[in-house]
Amino acid sequence: MEKTPTPLDAPKVIRIGRVQLTLNVIVQAIVVIAIVAMANYLSFRHYQRFDLSQNQKFALSEQTKAIARGLPKNVQAIVFFSGEGEAESNCHQLLREYAFASKGKITVEEVSPYQNLTRARELQTKYKFGANENIVILDYEGKSKFINSGDMAEFEQLDQMAMMTGRRPQMIAFKGEQLLTNALLELTEEKQSKVYIVGGHGEYDFNAAQNKMLKEQIGRQNIKAEALMLANLEKVPDDASALIILSPRFDYSERDLKLLTDFWDRKGRLFIAIGPVGKRLGLDNWLAARGVQPMNDTVVRVVNLGGITGMMELEGVIQKGSPITKSLEDVGLGLIGQTESLRLDRTKETTEQIHLAGLVSAPEGFWGETEFVGDRQSVPFFDPKKDNAAPLTLAASVEKGASRDPNVKLATSRMVVIGNGDLLSVQGLQAGPVGLDLATNAFNWLLNRDSLIAIAAKPKQNVQISLNETQLLEVAKWVSLYIPLLVGLFGLYYLWARNGKSVLKLTMTVAFSFVLCWVLWRLLLRYLGSAEGRHISRDSLIFVGAVFVIGTTAFILQKTLRRKSLPARN
Repeated sequence: MEKTPTPLDAPKVIRIGRVQLTLNVIVQAIVVIAIVAMANYLSFRHYQRFDLSQNQKFALSEQTKAIARGLPKNVQAIVFFSGEGEAESNCHQLLREYAFASKGKITVEEVSPYQNLTRARELQTKYKFGANENIVILDYEGKSKFINSGDMAEFEQLDQMAMMTGRRPQMIAFKGEQLLTNALLELTEEKQSKVYIVGGHGEYDFNAAQNKMLKEQIGRQNIKAEALMLANLEKVPDDASALIILSPRFDYSERDLKLLTDFWDRKGRLFIAIGPVGKRLGLDNWLAARGVQPMNDTVVRVVNLGGITGMMELEGVIQKGSPITKSLEDVGLGLIGQTESLRLDRTKETTEQIHLAGLVSAPEGFWGETEFVGDRQSVPFFDPKKDNAAPLTLAASVEKGASRDPNVKLATSRMVVIGNGDLLSVQGLQAGPVGLDLATNAFNWLLNRDSLIAIAAKPKQNVQISLNETQLLEVAKWVSLYIPLLVGLFGLYYLWARNGKSVLKLTMTVAFSFVLCWVLWRLLLRYLGSAEGRHISRDSLIFVGAVFVIGTTAFILQKTLRRKSLPARN
């Protein structure tokens, strides 16, 4: 009797009980929960925020982030808006960035006088403000600072016609970060810095209207400013953090210079914007002894415009390599009035142990005219024997007593000299508003606020998209033809694969169908006399080549896979 053959390699059946299945499901659930919990934990504690707006509308500066991270204690920001416009909306977003940058040290409370009447009245009683105000209150250790939302925005100036039509002014720039950061600085600084504005030599009156913008900027930096007459003093006051000299019209006496020398030797700080050329021999010599020599010239450039010769307006170029210019590198600085060049005496860096750095230079083509007349009849020309050739330095910084090791911080004497006395006047700042940022950076450097710089207002950008007829046609093609065609092609592939048919064969068919349609379309255009059908563009050749490559590749792959799938013959 023949024995019935049995398969030698019969698979073994492994039976799994209910307990094992239950444990397996529990373990899988625990693993999934653990993975989700770990992912949430990591994403909650380690994540990044990005501002993808066109002008980085809510991206905080590095200096603001440093202040927020370095807050010694918590700060509460209370947002009380009775009405909300564009500035208020931007403020909400900006405060969220402050809270994130401070890592929880800044907490934001938003109070609506209409939705939370009890809390609103409590705040009004505590901080003494009206119910109709739009303000942000920063509270730190019992000290508070108010910021009006209206001050955060710069609005356009409407002409009389626009005002008669009732059109409301549009916001052109948002300066919320500037005000909020300055308020944090004012609240958290233990000692307020004090600077003195020197007078008595024809300098600009600090309280005059022409210095209004500079005065407001100094106040916003939590710096107290007072006038100072050297003639009435035996020495510069001990509470002076810095002296500011703005465009002296007359020279300094030996006694005045002695007061400046004593202050400088006591690790003093000075900001000097020199005035008219040729009227400050004593002050010029005092500056030259400290490495910065005013060259008693006027920086000019003459251009020929179609037979008419005229002088070109000066726009200084801000240099790299200084903490003062870190945020303004390669930016143009408009200058009005006469600007004098400065010569940096590098030998002083070894003999006097000082460090000199150029801050602003003149563009190519300018020279220092030593015999400048200033009337329209006299056109200056460059005389290499008398005049000062490029490169020309227009502003410089001086530091005495600093260590060569950047990690070692020592008390030093510091000074900033600018060869333009009108830079910080209202007219000068209107011609070159970057000057206010440069001056603020200089003040922060002089007062040992090396981590701070001026935070410029962020302009509002109105983005307009202008499309010509060709571009509109391309948009219409994509919307009405290409996108529906791609959707239909995707559905065709899905149905083809669902019915078990070869996807490669479909790819080859579609590719060659496209080629056939394209050839017929070109022939039709040529038959109709269209210029487009008479020549073949490079894009068309690329398209045809790509389609043939796709079709050929699909055909070869299909043949290859079909051979491999055939059973081997004995």
